[in-house]
Amino acid sequence: MINIDNMSSKTVIKEQYKNTNNLKLRKSLHEKYSVNKMGFQKWMFEQYPFRTKIKVLELGSGRGELWNYYFENKILQDYEMDITLSDFSDGMVDYLQHSYLDKGVSIKKIDILEIPFEKETFDLIIANSMLYHVKDIDLALSEVKRVLKKDGLFYCSTLGMNGMTQYLYHALDELGIPYNHESDISFTLQNGMQLLKKQFYKVERCDYKDALEIDKVEDYLEYIYSMASLQGLDRKNYDILLNYFNSKKVNGYLHVPKEYGMFVASKE
Repeated sequence: MINIDNMSSKTVIKEQYKNTNNLKLRKSLHEKYSVNKMGFQKWMFEQYPFRTKIKVLELGSGRGELWNYYFENKILQDYEMDITLSDFSDGMVDYLQHSYLDKGVSIKKIDILEIPFEKETFDLIIANSMLYHVKDIDLALSEVKRVLKKDGLFYCSTLGMNGMTQYLYHALDELGIPYNHESDISFTLQNGMQLLKKQFYKVERCDYKDALEIDKVEDYLEYIYSMASLQGLDRKNYDILLNYFNSKKVNGYLHVPKEYGMFVASKE
């Protein structure tokens, strides 16, 4: 049985993100096949209200790719911001330290359940596609609120339950491949508003419209097998899945829906 009930397991997350290979593979699928060519990361970045001299914290930075283009093109140099990038994984922290050496960015290992800063430290806090890995989401959000300034903003992106994940589960159901239906994804576009409003005074939702149009199904299968939530998916099902998804192509392309977006939360 495929175990999808471990999206928030620290052991699984550490294994999945101990190096950058799985992240690179998943990013390449989106870059190659996304209908919206703007890109989710660039879209997110353009939502942030950057201004000079502010203190910024990103939680779960991964490979730090959100910032690459903007540092390379010196878009942020005039802001003189105090930026801290962080991750829970030692492997990601090592990668960030190497990648952002001499860029004037602080790199820290941080568990969102215990953020090592004084209250009201940051003007802007970012958490991209990582809150659904968190087991105790209420504690995590209370920690974010604690270190966010009174007039600060918290931007958190996540997935929805009507996108790629549900499309895949429907396929597994059709094929009779067993999996655990009781996923404990703790933070989605569907429940994020309710969870955030427990801690924050004002919350807004912004949706990113996109889908995948895939001509090489093998790329999609490698993405599936890289997912933390599908650890245990037997390779013996590879050919079954390959034939199934190839049969779903229309005009040579497999259409896979995507549901992504972000919330913007404030304390007042």
